[in-house]
Amino acid sequence: MKNKLTLVLSLLIMVVCFAEAQHHKKKKFSHILGSFTDPRDGQVYQTITFIKKHHGGDIERTWFAENVRFDVEGSYVYNDTKEYAAKYGRLYNYEQANRACPDGWHVPTIHEWRFLFDFFGGWHHSGKFMIEGKESDMHMLYGGFGQPGHVFRELGASGNWWDNELKDSNTAGIITLKKDDENIYHSRVGDQHMLSCRCVKYHN
Repeated sequence: MKNKLTLVLSLLIMVVCFAEAQHHKKKKFSHILGSFTDPRDGQVYQTITFIKKHHGGDIERTWFAENVRFDVEGSYVYNDTKEYAAKYGRLYNYEQANRACPDGWHVPTIHEWRFLFDFFGGWHHSGKFMIEGKESDMHMLYGGFGQPGHVFRELGASGNWWDNELKDSNTAGIITLKKDDENIYHSRVGDQHMLSCRCVKYHN
């Protein structure tokens, strides 16, 4: 009986601690919805400002909550369909992606992507929160990607976004979400691949 009571008390303590940890986590993070009008072409994007309490101060990052649709010369859309562009945005190589973001915004660094994913449980759990209609409000879609030679792959199976990491070997960092997988993947591909792009606002 004593052992059973000890086990019950231990489980109760674990439940209370978990609940407190979740409550504490919620208190540390918040996000605010907004919008941004691109002055270059008048397109309006939903934005999200993520705020993290850190040592008495706030760390903020404001993101596009939609893929970029700005028509950079040489960029294109999956299978050249206008319907794709409206939903998934355009596909850019690395150099084009860095011109697709408007003044005051930039392609996210790997550290900024990590900041975002930490908000929702890290690399191994946040994928399920990033996709369209989920709690993050980031609406990340499985828009596939393009390869050199005008080859398109994985529409509906994966979403792929640049991070601002270019290597000497002409490869650049990418972030990948896969359908029915809550993990987030970071890898590198040739910088001439055509991927989706998100923008982050420069902060002081």
